[in-house]
Amino acid sequence: MTIDTLADAPIAGSGAAPARRSALERLLSPRSIAMVGASNNPNGLGGMVFANLKRSFKGPLHPVHPSDPEVMGLPAHRALSALSEPVDLAVIAVPALATPEVIAQAAALGCGGAAVLSAGFAEIGDEGAALQAQITAAARTSGLRLMGPNCIGFMNLHGGVMANFALNPAQPLPRAGGVALVSQSGGFGSYITTMAIRAGLRLGWFVSTGNEADCNVATILRHLVEQPEVSVLLACAETLRDPDVFVEAAVRALELDKPIVLLKMGRSPEAARAALSHTGSIAGSAEVLDAVCAQYGVHIVHTMQQLLDLGLIFQDGRRVRGRRLGILTTSGGAGVLLADDAGQAGLTVPELPAEEQAALRALMPTPFYGNVANPVDTTAQGLARPGAVTDVVAAMGQSRAFDLMAAVAWAEASSLIAAYIATYQGDERPFAVLSTDYTEALQDAGLPTYLDPRGVVQALAAVARQSLDRPSPPGAGTIQLDAARAARARAIIAEAGEERVLMEHQGKRLLAEYGVRVTDERFAADVEAAVAAAVELDRPVAVKIMSPQILHKSDVGGVRLGLRGADAVRSACQAMLADVAERAPSAHIAGFLVQEMAPARVEMSCGLRRDPVFGPMVAVSVGGVLIEVIAEAALLRPPFGLAEARKAISGLLQGRLVTARRGLDETECDALARVMVALGQLALEAPEIEEADVNPVRIADGVAIGADALFALSKP
Repeated sequence: MTIDTLADAPIAGSGAAPARRSALERLLSPRSIAMVGASNNPNGLGGMVFANLKRSFKGPLHPVHPSDPEVMGLPAHRALSALSEPVDLAVIAVPALATPEVIAQAAALGCGGAAVLSAGFAEIGDEGAALQAQITAAARTSGLRLMGPNCIGFMNLHGGVMANFALNPAQPLPRAGGVALVSQSGGFGSYITTMAIRAGLRLGWFVSTGNEADCNVATILRHLVEQPEVSVLLACAETLRDPDVFVEAAVRALELDKPIVLLKMGRSPEAARAALSHTGSIAGSAEVLDAVCAQYGVHIVHTMQQLLDLGLIFQDGRRVRGRRLGILTTSGGAGVLLADDAGQAGLTVPELPAEEQAALRALMPTPFYGNVANPVDTTAQGLARPGAVTDVVAAMGQSRAFDLMAAVAWAEASSLIAAYIATYQGDERPFAVLSTDYTEALQDAGLPTYLDPRGVVQALAAVARQSLDRPSPPGAGTIQLDAARAARARAIIAEAGEERVLMEHQGKRLLAEYGVRVTDERFAADVEAAVAAAVELDRPVAVKIMSPQILHKSDVGGVRLGLRGADAVRSACQAMLADVAERAPSAHIAGFLVQEMAPARVEMSCGLRRDPVFGPMVAVSVGGVLIEVIAEAALLRPPFGLAEARKAISGLLQGRLVTARRGLDETECDALARVMVALGQLALEAPEIEEADVNPVRIADGVAIGADALFALSKP
């Protein structure tokens, strides 16, 4: 019997069958806990963690110590195996070499999970990696779930679990709320937790995943997104293992309107190497991660402060119907800065209606030298008349001319802060305060407080994105896989034999299987066959050299365009053979490709790459010779449908690709989107394809034609 099949004890007096709890539930929301390595030393790791557990957990708690008869007043067991019944969670803080035996005892006892705080595993090299593999295998065999190793533990305040040394036991317990923080790094996670509490975030959960031998950031996010007390998920990761689980969590978060905010470390090659040495992590492309997060509505941030800022604005659950920002300040400079940042963040700062301006002006002393248009600047003059500030704030709170509100306050201005709190509590619109410091009054009220103007505006803009730009969860049938088509595709791929590329004519046959329109063309084995093919096509043609060793034909003189007539084609073929013999003498020439000259009003490119973390990614960009000059691409992870592809295309070049007078029209955008969807289907049905480039895709008169194609295959 595996751990996941163990049932909880039945409720006394009830005839209902006992509810079954998964091993992961038992790990993260335990009803009984044992700590191996618990200590009476308050300054040691075992003492700190056990003191945290003892002060918060209300269920059965068992310290395990090899010699002490009791730990912090509780009777101790000499070994985990000495317990008379299983516990949900075993917290392990013993040397790495002793950990396999403890894991074996936990598995034999029937524990749900183990949080391994010990270091000395994969992060130190091969010897530690072997030790980590040993405890991972033992856990998987038994069904035990592992957190860590090399982690700082976790906090579930809703369940009274402080199985961590992120916070000192002498510190007051944080106020539990709907924010959950998941961090791969334990030390940095502890730092973020401390700063989050200071900023006013109400963390109900903090989970450190460490080396992620079993549970990783994606696993924990997927679990937490389903918890009813969790409304906001913050994540800090060096890599993302289990990308499919991460996407599942993101999709579920979309369905439940629970924002996920991700701070991804290891974006540069140098940082990726540091991540590898820290937790044994492998990092994928930062561009791919950003694209996947955009596709599934995950908010990417680049600093710890941004992570906290978004958590703070999201924790009250407010949403908006528009992007109009109202600004109230006693400092004109602060108002200008907020308005400037708002424009850059995609918010608007509309002028208040004339009647509202007149009403605000009537509240001010005479003469008045401020501004009532928006930003509303009362200046210090507005503070002179008793009650003026309260009246102005109340009037702003009643205005329907904006959807969000930002205000400036000095921490010492208690009357102004009280007015802001009253307005915040009397309205449902998002409201953020720029303050000179955090104040207890603002935090008690839950009013998001920031120390930097840009933080205020970026947080409010994130609420607008969550409210107005959130992608729709992908529905069933987004992409249709076809086993018969996949078999035909593999037959074409098999023609490459030992070569790791498909020649252009083979690649285009592959595209045609997926509904992509390609040029009308003929493969010719020699010069005279190429001449005959051109005569058969009876129109201007392009002629290209075909060789599995030549990936970029134009670089070696292997392309001639706009040819008409037998003599022109014959001469071009002979000249190409001479050029290629000089520039690529070792290349095997398979023949020529003779193809129609496809019309083009716009040239685009579609491609496919496989990221080491997220797998296949489909790219669309400006094509032809400009692809390396205008190096901007939109990326999507299959599966996706036409709607997602159209949205990706529409976002290129700040939208100018579809909005400019000579940009793509709706029909052409759809035609290009179908090429993207086809590549996504191909990526899922033919994993042998490592890379693909369809460049150019020539677009004219509502038609998109693949004029060239390169497919690279993975090694056997």
